[in-house]
Amino acid sequence: MGMWALNALLIEAMALIGITGVLVTRRTNIAFAAGFNTMLLVTGVYVLKSPPLNARKIIILAMVLIYLAHMNWLLLLQSKHTAIAKLDARLPLSQKYLLPIMLTNVAGWGYCLPFYFGARRSAPLELIDGIAVLVYAVGTIVHFGSDYQKQRFKAKAGSKGKLLETGFWALCRHPNYFGDFLIYLAFAVIGGSVWGWAAPVLNFVQYRFDAIPKSEQWAKEHYGTKWEEYSKRVKMLIPYVY
Repeated sequence: MGMWALNALLIEAMALIGITGVLVTRRTNIAFAAGFNTMLLVTGVYVLKSPPLNARKIIILAMVLIYLAHMNWLLLLQSKHTAIAKLDARLPLSQKYLLPIMLTNVAGWGYCLPFYFGARRSAPLELIDGIAVLVYAVGTIVHFGSDYQKQRFKAKAGSKGKLLETGFWALCRHPNYFGDFLIYLAFAVIGGSVWGWAAPVLNFVQYRFDAIPKSEQWAKEHYGTKWEEYSKRVKMLIPYVY
């Protein structure tokens, strides 16, 4: 079977798994988990279909595995501390069934596109690869760290109704999204192709025009003037910039 046909089969199979999961649980975190885990299957196909295995391919696989380890922890074990819990309560069931289809296709075709080009770079490791690893490391620290900080804050007695404004959350209002965006920038850099920049662009668009507006509206409803004051002091997505 050809590479593209195999990926299409894997992507739609993961969509079916996601739909089944939503049908059984009525929860959207299953849809998101199906979407993100599609990345490992598609990346594996790109790597296997472009032998031999080299250091760059190992780095790419490591990036995806580390990223998915965190995302699975967050989606399957800590989703009550994320915006997904609010999405569960507000999203109609019919739309929940569409989520796995959208997420697996965006992740499989868009988010993984840099790895198609990266797996075909046969030259030894270059400066651009080092830059990608550095950006990935920073993004991972911010992404993982802000999610962990939020989980710890929510678990504390007396935190209900309080707004987290310290640590990574003093840098911008959505540091977890910023860290995630840096990770996708790293994917694009190691891909070494202009077409691979589709991944961070898609990631940014999804956050800026979907996830962030919803999260900001929910936060405003929940925290009221506290959130308005926080929003005046702290940038939205990129620390000290935007």
